[in-house]
Amino acid sequence: MKHAAGTTKLSREAARLVRLATAITESGSQIERDAWQQQAMTLITGLFQKKMNETLEQALDALWVDNPAACDVLALMIESHAETLTESKDHNAVLLVVPILAWSRYTIPSGRIKPQRLGELRGHLRQQILASDVKLALCDVMYSPDQLPRGFIETRALLQQLATAAQTEDDLQVDVSTLAQAGEYVADVRYIFAAALVNKGAPIFRWQQTDITANEVLQAWELHTRTWFSQLLPGCHVSPLLPNAFFSAWRKLEQEARPFSLRAAISYLCETLTISPAELRAVVAPCYDQALEEYRIGFSLLNKQNILHGVVWPLVDNEQEDTDILTQIEQELVGLGKVTVLSNSLPLEYCDDCGTPLFPNAEGELQHPELPEGDAAVPHLH
Repeated sequence: MKHAAGTTKLSREAARLVRLATAITESGSQIERDAWQQQAMTLITGLFQKKMNETLEQALDALWVDNPAACDVLALMIESHAETLTESKDHNAVLLVVPILAWSRYTIPSGRIKPQRLGELRGHLRQQILASDVKLALCDVMYSPDQLPRGFIETRALLQQLATAAQTEDDLQVDVSTLAQAGEYVADVRYIFAAALVNKGAPIFRWQQTDITANEVLQAWELHTRTWFSQLLPGCHVSPLLPNAFFSAWRKLEQEARPFSLRAAISYLCETLTISPAELRAVVAPCYDQALEEYRIGFSLLNKQNILHGVVWPLVDNEQEDTDILTQIEQELVGLGKVTVLSNSLPLEYCDDCGTPLFPNAEGELQHPELPEGDAAVPHLH
């Protein structure tokens, strides 16, 4: 998870978190590391109890700039506290998410899930994903990225509600009127939250309990839920990912969404304009703030300058300029009529009216994406 550099002076609690996270990474032995981690977790627990989200973010922001390794350590500790409950002497609880990639020429659904569909999902999770003897509660809402909990404190609060419901294997009814409006994109992601409640030391997932790998579980999940996801998201092309603990699944989804969005863009344009991939051109440009932040890919008809569509490929985790990102992007664009990679860096510019990112044409000019006259305007892919 990336964090922007903070501009304000660190509070006393944030400064102490920074010192403890740094000490953990500089420890010379496991015993020393455990001692620092215990102090850090005590402080983190107190900050959660006081609902001091801003302090947690402030410490992460400072470390992201000055000590990325310590930032990763602290982020994992904070995320662990947000997505797990271990205080009970008998049970542990973990916040799970069912992650979904989807694209469509129509609006991608979000919001309330019908009770029948929710019951079917519960059955699929029990049969394909979860270990035996897991107590389960599901949210009755499918979230868009705009509707996710706003911070670590809110994430833990959702888990606490779900864990309470899991004790009696009920599902959590969410007031959808409290959620932000879902953005409209050609390709987007959806999340269904759940909580798994298990006895101390008991397994949560099938791959912990039997001689099977997580990848084999994913293959079975995709096979057995294909029809269910098509019914849940009618009119959409869907790619479900492996249900897992929230932050782990979120990171995997962030990685997988990038190539998925490129493939979706090509399919979308070919379907909308009734053309083949060979009639499309893609222009790839690195976009910078103070450092490389993302690549933007603009799509046009072959030998035309007007941008029809655009996809953002953000850097995630600790990716740097010298990684093989361009190779990955070019592999996803194989089959197009022409692929142009610009060597000059471009700024992170957006449309002043609608906030849409601007995308490069072959001349290195940033443009607003628009379909030809007579076709609906195309939003960028999430």
